Amino acid sequence: MKNFAIGCFAVLVVLAVAGGGIAWFKVIKPGMEFAGGVAELGKQYSELNESIENRAGYTPPADGELGEDTFQRFLAAQRQMRTELEGRLEELQSKYEALEKEIDERGGQAGIGDMIGAYSDLTDLLIDAKRAQVEAINDQDFSLQEYNWVRDQVYRAIGESVAVAAIAANPNASGEFQATVPEATREMVEPHREELMKAHVLAWWGL
Repeated sequence: MKNFAIGCFAVLVVLAVAGGGIAWFKVIKPGMEFAGGVAELGKQYSELNESIENRAGYTPPADGELGEDTFQRFLAAQRQMRTELEGRLEELQSKYEALEKEIDERGGQAGIGDMIGAYSDLTDLLIDAKRAQVEAINDQDFSLQEYNWVRDQVYRAIGESVAVAAIAANPNASGEFQATVPEATREMVEPHREELMKAHVLAWWGL
């Protein structure tokens, strides 16, 4: 499961924004390798994290239970992020559908310009998403530590592991995703499953 999650966290982003896996294998993956990939994104993420206003430390509750007020703050943050990014996601989907068609017409070969362009667009989207996350975190008075814990608990509660960039750097850390979620949290989160899955792809990138 660990290796599967690490291998899939980037692929799921492409499946969500491009509507298929062809662009990942033919365009995105080579472009990311060419440009230095996820490491550079991590650096920019860290820089944007400096804009988070709530710098307090966070200790999760011992019983792992998620409070209703905290969950509602998280939902509000997720809705704000989706609203902010909606236009960009549609833009990328249209671009990649056209690009897949063009690549197929070339016999499955993408030029270096295609690779760099596709990577640049994906990077821009993820950086925009990170900016939207920081703004939403500030608006809901989360610290980054609290937001990350709440996000992970929410997706565990609906049976979805959340692979973040830290796992790729430290595979041993993935054991935390096997934590048990209290039944009360599962019952609170389950009615919102459909809405939450709209943003699940962002959670795979640690957002």
